[in-house]
Amino acid sequence: MPISNVGARPAGEVPNPQECRFITPTLPPTARKRVFKGQQWALSLILLFTGLTTTTFDRIAEARDENTAAGDQEYSAAAFAACSACHLPDGAGIPGAFPPLKNRLAAIASLEGGRDYLITTVSFGLMGTIQVGGMQYFGVMAGNKGAMSAEEIASALNFAVFELADDKDAAGSIPAFSAEEVTSSQSKVSAASPAVAGKLREKMLEQHGDKWPQ
Repeated sequence: MPISNVGARPAGEVPNPQECRFITPTLPPTARKRVFKGQQWALSLILLFTGLTTTTFDRIAEARDENTAAGDQEYSAAAFAACSACHLPDGAGIPGAFPPLKNRLAAIASLEGGRDYLITTVSFGLMGTIQVGGMQYFGVMAGNKGAMSAEEIASALNFAVFELADDKDAAGSIPAFSAEEVTSSQSKVSAASPAVAGKLREKMLEQHGDKWPQ
């Protein structure tokens, strides 16, 4: 049954029954009464569904605002996809080719200077020989700055730190990465090169010694 609406209504706004005019064709009184009752039921369902949907979305938005205020950051496997292509979705890596990330990124992020090192590595890449888990790796990792936004880099790091750590309690005490932190760390790098992270890694190894994850 066609309904004529009076004026445009913003998306999500609950319709006012007085703003709707039902157009009922010429029918016998009994049939017209049944049609009108059916229209009333339809409008009631529309009002109920719209009200519930609006309330649900409002609650989701409020919860998201509360999480943001508490310092939580959103992250997902989608942002980690650029990393998982080589290091695998579970962060296990490929022995001799791509070092594992599982558990290691959470450990590095908890060290002084570790957060800058991780952001620099993801943003500008890494070059040189490294030792991980008793295995030697040599090659050049390409940087992702430009291909990934600051928000995506932060999300990828958060996924690696929080989701790929076996010790969830320890990882939960690590502050989440943010787009602002990523941008700030990137601005400290004068020469965007994979060699920058390599030199930073050497400095970190010297500074932290046995605390550096193997």
